[in-house]
Amino acid sequence: MAEIKRKGKNKKNQFMFLKDSIMTGISYMIPVIVGGGVLQAIAKMLGGYDIGSHMDEIDTLAKTIMLIGQALMSFTVPAIAAFIAYAMADKPGIAPGLAMGALANTLNTGFVGGLVGGILVGYLVIAMKKIKVPKVLSGIMPILVIPVVVTLVSGLLMYYVFGIPIKGFMTALTSFLTSLSGGSKFLFGAVIGAMICADHGGPINKTAALFVNGLNADGFLIPTSAKMCAGMTAPLGIALATFLGGKKKFSDGEREQAKSLVVLSACYVQEGVIPFLMKDPVRVAISCMTGGAITGGLCMMSALESPAVHGGAFVIAMTSNPLMFIGYWFLGAFITGGLYAVLRRPLPEGYVDDEDMNSPLI
Repeated sequence: MAEIKRKGKNKKNQFMFLKDSIMTGISYMIPVIVGGGVLQAIAKMLGGYDIGSHMDEIDTLAKTIMLIGQALMSFTVPAIAAFIAYAMADKPGIAPGLAMGALANTLNTGFVGGLVGGILVGYLVIAMKKIKVPKVLSGIMPILVIPVVVTLVSGLLMYYVFGIPIKGFMTALTSFLTSLSGGSKFLFGAVIGAMICADHGGPINKTAALFVNGLNADGFLIPTSAKMCAGMTAPLGIALATFLGGKKKFSDGEREQAKSLVVLSACYVQEGVIPFLMKDPVRVAISCMTGGAITGGLCMMSALESPAVHGGAFVIAMTSNPLMFIGYWFLGAFITGGLYAVLRRPLPEGYVDDEDMNSPLI
């Protein structure tokens, strides 16, 4: 979970300040999505995949679990709004941020509304903190004056100024996603998969993940499978490449290091690929992005849904088709591994592992 570091934050430019605040909000939101999604998936396993459509007709344990999952999921947008505001302006931003998230749900502006609301609250709180007040009032400013005034002002701005265009954007996005044809769905999923496998936890990966997690929060579960399944292909694919390439192309240290990638792949942890990316950036990127793009495209085209945005192999059972998910995972890994085993140049004569595994190949 992202750590909020406040020392020296004034030295950051506004772009970095906003980026760090948004990533903090995302990191606190993810457990809400994962928890709510997994609980709803358990309810579907117990009561049928369409349990949500006939909740009024039943009174079972599955219904109770579904209600708990839905209750937790309803906090997704308030969570990102509140914690973006918290990251920007400390505790006085939490209450107004929660209010903006709840208002975003009411206005049907979804994830984007929560993000905008959190940023709006953050800047308003920062501005109010700069107002000089008598010492007698300083104690009630953060617990009474700031939350009330900021909630009112930001709420009015969200309702009358930002809400309508954001709702229009979300409606247009919803229409676009639901109208995609087979080829368009594949291309959309391929772009997601390629971005997720581009830099393995870097800015490109996080941009794609931010977008997909937002869609998940708004009820679009298919892009989530494209994201997670594609992300799981890269570590397993690189591990497979070291086996296929053998000692001629991979050093003993690399092949030993690659063993851990099998476990990391199952856990949906991509960062283990970074040392290989640093040593051979172009070939690793091409191989991983190719495997990820094909996997992501197939997930989208097959309408494979995943309620959980993280969890890897531990949440495969929660997907709409676990066997299909596993098949696409392995297919992407074999494409990545086979391609990199071919593209990777043989090691130079007498090559020995450098102490720095990130040193580039000669």
